Amino acid sequence: MAKFGESDPRWKVKDLGDQGKNVNGWHWSEKDTFPYFKEQFTNKFDDKIVFEGATDGPTGLSCDLKAWKLDKCTGEASITRRKGNKIIVLYEIEAAVKWEVTLKNSAGETVETSKGTYDMPCIDTVEDIDGFEIQVKYNKTGKEMQAANDYAKTKGQAAVRKMIVDIVLQLKEEAGQQVAPAGEKPPAPAAAKPAPAAAPAAKKAPAKAPSSSDIRSIEVSSNFAAPPRELFDCFTVPQKCMAFTQSRCQVGTTVGEPLMLFDGAVMGKLIECVPNEKLVYDWRQTAWCEGVMSKCTITFDQGEDGEGTSKVTLKQTGIPYKDAHGNDDMPNVVQEGWKRNFFDRIKMVFGFGVPEFS
Repeated sequence: MAKFGESDPRWKVKDLGDQGKNVNGWHWSEKDTFPYFKEQFTNKFDDKIVFEGATDGPTGLSCDLKAWKLDKCTGEASITRRKGNKIIVLYEIEAAVKWEVTLKNSAGETVETSKGTYDMPCIDTVEDIDGFEIQVKYNKTGKEMQAANDYAKTKGQAAVRKMIVDIVLQLKEEAGQQVAPAGEKPPAPAAAKPAPAAAPAAKKAPAKAPSSSDIRSIEVSSNFAAPPRELFDCFTVPQKCMAFTQSRCQVGTTVGEPLMLFDGAVMGKLIECVPNEKLVYDWRQTAWCEGVMSKCTITFDQGEDGEGTSKVTLKQTGIPYKDAHGNDDMPNVVQEGWKRNFFDRIKMVFGFGVPEFS
């Protein structure tokens, strides 16, 4: 046993300089990553083409969407490390991006243009990674800008959300490299860790479309104190649909026309319509993997209590078990969404019965 004041030399770190501080990163260390966020936001949005020649807008027109300026990026962000390998990513960012939409005819001539701002007051770790609010603001409104403004809202908003999610995911993937123990110089954010020639460094694979074993189906029904035509209107008349969803939408009864709900969180297309009886959609949530599409069938029947009542049944097939961000149990999430965000809200807003699920 060492004498008092003569500690075992193996425990002496005073002569090691910076290398003797926070050995192996055991104690809490923190790295400011806000500059990283600002740099990535600038790279993503300053003078960048988001869409060019897209054909998913007004019929007969091609659509260009440009993010031409990062107008605001403030806040704070950090990565902390404790006990050697425990990594925590924290961020709270306020950002605004200037956008411009141009609609062109088949001859390439500009027929409509509009500008505005995507305002994101709080991108933070409290909400789901893609749950932050995007406020779409327009420099001018009016009939001559309506189609361009709508495109910025329905398509552009979803694209900008995905671009920001990609930035956050990239930061999280690199978090282990971003925080080094005190006294060590952290590697550059984008630097790839070298690997032996025989075993190249593995990269995180992008989200893949689900296999057939990961595809699920749901069925939900509810009774309403209103005739089928009234419920049919809730899904096909924009004013009624916006009343219970409390968000912008695009709905109708023309087969082939686009579907948009909850400010673009749900996108799709109407593929079958039997007035007051049946609606069938190609339906997807923008948080799903690219290209994943489900089929949604809504039927409107007279209720068991006779005339003046109805039974609405929802059958949805092709639902992925996981979304693009790895969140699982999507079938249950979708089913609960139908119960609370559609059926119960319709009853509460229009007085068509007592909510069953909320």
